[in-house]
Amino acid sequence: MRSVQRVRCLLAAVVATLTVGACASTIEGTGTADVGARGTASATPTESTEPTETTESTQPTEQTDDDGELACEGEGVVAPAGQPFCFTLPTGFTQDEIDVDNSAGSSASYTTGAVFTQRDVVVFSVYDLNIDSDDLSDQAVADALAPIITQLGEQGFEFESTEPVLEEVDGARAFFYQGSDATGLFSETYFIFRGFTELQVNCQWAAEREALLAGCEEILGSLQVTG
Repeated sequence: MRSVQRVRCLLAAVVATLTVGACASTIEGTGTADVGARGTASATPTESTEPTETTESTQPTEQTDDDGELACEGEGVVAPAGQPFCFTLPTGFTQDEIDVDNSAGSSASYTTGAVFTQRDVVVFSVYDLNIDSDDLSDQAVADALAPIITQLGEQGFEFESTEPVLEEVDGARAFFYQGSDATGLFSETYFIFRGFTELQVNCQWAAEREALLAGCEEILGSLQVTG
């Protein structure tokens, strides 16, 4: 019988007409990891990514055109039926069902996980947006995320910065946070926007930092997202 990892989604929000979901993911009974990305100071953006200050942007960052089709190929591909993303599963990880215990806000339309250990996981959450995010400026999206980050900070999450770093995943905008909590969990979270899709990728670890971050990097490198 296939196991099911239970994940508690602490917070989701609807901001104006843009639905932005924020899930502080944790395996139930093990403590809470915050919505944050690259959870230690030693982590750096990938060589292909130049961080962008969202406060300077009033126009949407130019993104690679999306033809609406996914084309992940090869061994270990995870392509959930009917979902707007696919990726290659790293060695040592298993895809597992994620049962979300949503304590506040709206639920993701779909979740799944790439599991290394019970507390070292990559959680994928899909949120359907009310409007085309490609029409929004970087700052507008960052502003929509800001109340979520503030609320999580009030709950005890410690962020490296409450201002997101703007990165790019599969040619789409990704708003990146990092942080930790008092239970010893660390998290890197990417809010990836393309069209009417928001895909949240939360890379969470407790003990297996190097393996989890290497797996997360591999996943992000193979990830395809359609909007």
